[in-house]
Amino acid sequence: MPPTVLITRPKDDAQRLSQELERCVPDLHVLIAPVMQICALPFDVPDMSFDYLLLTSRHAVPAGDAFLGLPVYCVGEATRAAAQARGHRVCAVYPNAEALVADLAQHKGKRALHLHGRHTRGNVSDRLSSAGLETKSCVTYEQVPRRWSEAERQDIHAQSHLLLPLYSPRSARLAAEKLQGFAGDVSLIGLSQACLDGWSGITPVSGICLERPDGQAMVRAIASHLAR
Repeated sequence: MPPTVLITRPKDDAQRLSQELERCVPDLHVLIAPVMQICALPFDVPDMSFDYLLLTSRHAVPAGDAFLGLPVYCVGEATRAAAQARGHRVCAVYPNAEALVADLAQHKGKRALHLHGRHTRGNVSDRLSSAGLETKSCVTYEQVPRRWSEAERQDIHAQSHLLLPLYSPRSARLAAEKLQGFAGDVSLIGLSQACLDGWSGITPVSGICLERPDGQAMVRAIASHLAR
């Protein structure tokens, strides 16, 4: 029997992933139990002009409404879609922050604004500024840990085998903590090796690291695992 897919992403992200999986996986069994929720934060923008807007998560996109007209550089297709839906002109999309930094480091003498969450990896602003693209950083949202309801916990612990897609080291750690005492098997698919390294829970029966760290690659990896 295929494992149950346990999606621990924030609610909107989790529902979108579930819908994508339902389109390509027959007889899919999914449980949605977010370990974090997104909370928008007030932020102050430096009093200066910018040449580029950098968005490394779709959750930062609403904060960019005041900067319509700036060329936008995104990480991830979901971020691109969200930015375009709000009227932004997206110039490039990168699979991860590393690729964004490598490309934009060539834009010396310009100035960029990076909107992002409180918990990030990649040190984008400092690395770009060191390379010659002055980049200011604004925290526009926070990913707050969320408690599972008793009903969620009971549904999860009733499963014999869980397949967990892991999208960040922090969410991997939170999921591992919440699954303490789970008696079944766990299989992991990490968006990166850092995500797998963030897992500190029960020993998984398998752990797969995506070769390409993006949403569609994750969907394909989950579908492939379930088809075994």
